[in-house]
Amino acid sequence: MGKLLHQEFDVVVIAVRPWGLEVELQGGTHGLIDNTKDPSWPSGERALVGSRLCAAVVDDQRAPMRLSALDVDLGVARDMRSRRDCC
Repeated sequence: MGKLLHQEFDVVVIAVRPWGLEVELQGGTHGLIDNTKDPSWPSGERALVGSRLCAAVVDDQRAPMRLSALDVDLGVARDMRSRRDCC
């Protein structure tokens, strides 16, 4: 898939684990949204399997890649992409 850092994807939750959400990107690539990057944690209202979320890649060097669904991280990713695209 090439460079994915700061890219934004619509992901589908494929499993809910004690440590986070296992997600799948379009094309079958798997990722993980750690609990601390899940906006619904620790409220107890976790996403269900099959739920769709918007998430940004925060670490594309790990397997599975790490994503965040937090608004602040989505904003950082958008800012980083705009800086990269403008120069």
